[in-house]
Amino acid sequence: MSTLVVSDTVCEGRAMGENGQDRQIDRNFVDHWAARYPMGSEEVALFGEVRRGVAGRGHYERVDFLRAGTWKSARPKPYLESNSDDDIRDLTRLAFVAPERLGYRILDLLSGVNVRMASALLTVWAPDRFTVIDFRALETLRARSELSGPDPTYPEYLALCRTIAARVGTDLRTLDRALWTWSREEGKAKPPDDTEPIG
Repeated sequence: MSTLVVSDTVCEGRAMGENGQDRQIDRNFVDHWAARYPMGSEEVALFGEVRRGVAGRGHYERVDFLRAGTWKSARPKPYLESNSDDDIRDLTRLAFVAPERLGYRILDLLSGVNVRMASALLTVWAPDRFTVIDFRALETLRARSELSGPDPTYPEYLALCRTIAARVGTDLRTLDRALWTWSREEGKAKPPDDTEPIG
C-alpha cells in the first residue's frame, strides 16, 4: 500500500526536505501551477456541455465517450471505437451507480479502458468526486513528499487527492491541473511503456 512520505525530518507532522524547507503541496503551489495549465477549448467543452449531458443521462453515449477518452489519450482510440453502443451505455450507467471501489473496475470491461482511462471517464462525469490518475500526477506527488512506495490503487489515489485538496482549500480539478503541469514543466517522468493501450 502506498503511504505518505516521512522525509528526512518532521516538523509538526509535515514532511521536510534536506534543506529544512516544507516540500509538501500547499495552496501557493496549487494556484501557481494550475494557472499555468494549458486549458484548451475541448477540455472546456468536456467539463461544460459534455459533463452536463452525461450527468443528466446517467451514462455515456458513443460521441461523448470518445471525446472524453481521446482527451485522456488518443492512443487507444481504435479500441474505444470498437465498443458497441449498448456496452458503452450499459457499462457506464452501471459504473456510475456502483460503489466507488468498483466503478472504475466496471469501466475496465470496455475495450481500450484501463484504470487511468476509467479515472478520466469518471472525472468528466463527476469532477467534484473524482480525479484523473496518471504518471504525471504521481510524479508530482512523489516529488512533493506526498507519496512513496508503489503506485497506489485508484481508491487510494482518490483518497490522497481528496485529503490534499481539503488541506489546501481547493477542488480536485484544480489540484489535478497543478499536479499535471508541474510534472510537464519540471518533472522527468516518461509515459509508461504499456503493452496495452494507455488510458
